[in-house]
Amino acid sequence: MLIAVDPGHGGKDPGAVVGDYKEKDINLNIALKIRDILVKENISVIMTRDKDETVDLQQRCDIANKSKADYFISIHCNNFTDPSANGTETYAYPRSLAGRNLAQYVQNEIVEMLKTTNRGVKYESFYVLKHTIMPAILVETAFMSNPQNLDLLLQKPDAFAQGIANGTIKFLKSVNYKQTDDIEKLQMKGIIDKHYDPKSYVTWGEFASVILKILGGR
Repeated sequence: MLIAVDPGHGGKDPGAVVGDYKEKDINLNIALKIRDILVKENISVIMTRDKDETVDLQQRCDIANKSKADYFISIHCNNFTDPSANGTETYAYPRSLAGRNLAQYVQNEIVEMLKTTNRGVKYESFYVLKHTIMPAILVETAFMSNPQNLDLLLQKPDAFAQGIANGTIKFLKSVNYKQTDDIEKLQMKGIIDKHYDPKSYVTWGEFASVILKILGGR
């Protein structure tokens, strides 16, 4: 399992700026902590950046795509002209069911961990969501423009990272359980001959045999 973790902005692009605080730094701090948590759970991680450097949107997608990452998680902070706006929201590409499910798990865990306002899961065609070839989400952790949210981002980056990591891990476990259960059902129905690892590859010969069994040809 390989997760691409993408700290938004960086280098010449600071993202949102509130006083002395820059979004790019907060994003990177949280993202590095996510990496460390996932690695301890034996989940491989590739970073689109691991320092303060400029990485454009296409480069971020290329890093994830070329690495053949299984999932992509982009970390951002929100910002708005009205300082009363607050809370956490997570975005997924509307055509990706897996992305939408991952977003819901992550959203739930952040809100549970930080008690931030739940702004829900939303669907957009943001560049990094549309141009990555794996299920992808973009997390708006909290609003830098809201004083209380900014305090959380500065004082509790570990909690944000833990929430995002927990959501990711729970999602991965749910996917693996569902796939394993589906394989067992096919085996019981005689459509496949043995139990397969959900991540193992299927040859064209095996695929043809399964289709013929479904069609009643064998």
